Amino acid sequence: MSALEDRFRENNPRSLEQFEHLRESTPGGVAKGAYYFKPFPLTIERGEGCYMYDVDGHKYVDFVNHHTGQILGHGHPDVMDAVKRQIDRGIAISAPMGHEKDLCAEMCKRVKSLDRIRFVNSGTEATLHAIRLARGSSGKPKIAKFEGGYHGSHDAVEISVAPPIEKAGPADAPIPVAQTAGMSPCALEEIVILPYANLDAVARIIAANKDELACVIMDPKAGILQIPKEFVQAVREIAKKHGIIFIFDEIVGFRTGPGGAQEHFGVEPDLTCYGKIVGGGFPVGAFGGRADLMDLFDPSQPQGFGQSGTYSANPVTMAAGLAMLRALTPAAYDHLNNLSQRLKDGLNEMFARKGIDGVAVTLGSVFSFYFTEVKELTSYRSLAKNDTEMTHKVFLSLLEQGYYLSFGLGMCAICLPTEASHIDGLIEAIDKGIDEAKKN
Repeated sequence: MSALEDRFRENNPRSLEQFEHLRESTPGGVAKGAYYFKPFPLTIERGEGCYMYDVDGHKYVDFVNHHTGQILGHGHPDVMDAVKRQIDRGIAISAPMGHEKDLCAEMCKRVKSLDRIRFVNSGTEATLHAIRLARGSSGKPKIAKFEGGYHGSHDAVEISVAPPIEKAGPADAPIPVAQTAGMSPCALEEIVILPYANLDAVARIIAANKDELACVIMDPKAGILQIPKEFVQAVREIAKKHGIIFIFDEIVGFRTGPGGAQEHFGVEPDLTCYGKIVGGGFPVGAFGGRADLMDLFDPSQPQGFGQSGTYSANPVTMAAGLAMLRALTPAAYDHLNNLSQRLKDGLNEMFARKGIDGVAVTLGSVFSFYFTEVKELTSYRSLAKNDTEMTHKVFLSLLEQGYYLSFGLGMCAICLPTEASHIDGLIEAIDKGIDEAKKN
């Protein structure tokens, strides 16, 4: 155990106590896997603006922001006011209350490819229904996804998300690898895996499977990989050429600008999946796109398709999501994107000055940084040489210095209350964390 882990245990006794208590009633002491990191996760008491406070009295600048979802920070007054007003009217009502109409209109106004939208409870549900719609409307059984792309936790897509390289097959012809035990035995037979950063291989694989492919679903890996616009545009054109439905996964959506990632990449998908920001901090998912596809869900003209759910389009979620989107003005995006560029430039300059093999990746206000000699991180396999030991030590050092990031230092996020001083402070803390990691 490193000195950093020793100090972490000493400095967080109440979080450790909470963790040990939870281990008696929930697997691994965490309510969901994303909370866990070694030696144990912190228990947070409250969030406020761009800060979080834990049960041991520590204050952190929050660069996770609920897995990128809290783009306005914690407790934004517009969101809080909208939620309080809706709670007074009702938390869960078995009929429309109007917010869903306004949120649909707001999203359709911002995103050119959206004709119709349906709301669900998570990004997992969004991709599940979008893929089901593609299969049902096309009459084809298979889907294609990219190696390293994450589209939720259902059998159709939780494949080759983070496969061991030795099991994943050739880089230009990846083999499907189940991400978890308990998958349907048929799941691996119904999916085709595509490689990022190899357009020739993508074209070849899609062409070879075109008669069975219902859709190509693509995660642009915003702020995690350096995916060129030209690559995304070319994949979209390949799908169109073969008459295959193209699904864009924007669960981490509206982080780049008013029109989301598809505006940044210059593509118009057939269907798009959303989550996180469109719920204003509450559980949400959404999918939408072409009217001719989405209208297959029209219950007044049944065509064999169905989608519903007790908490789908929950009025509190709809009110919060609408307030959050309306607060994302052009000025807000300018502020966020300028901070992101400041961070990227500062980190890469610091890595060069220290002679460290490291690289920072950003898109909009999402960022990641890696300790690797590979400078062009354009595919899942290009991350294979990331120094995970250095990553963990720097992460612990950052916590000790009052900066809360994703435990893998990937898919971190900036929120609106963040200022240039927080960015500069983070760069200095990472600089110190690297020195600390080398000693421990």
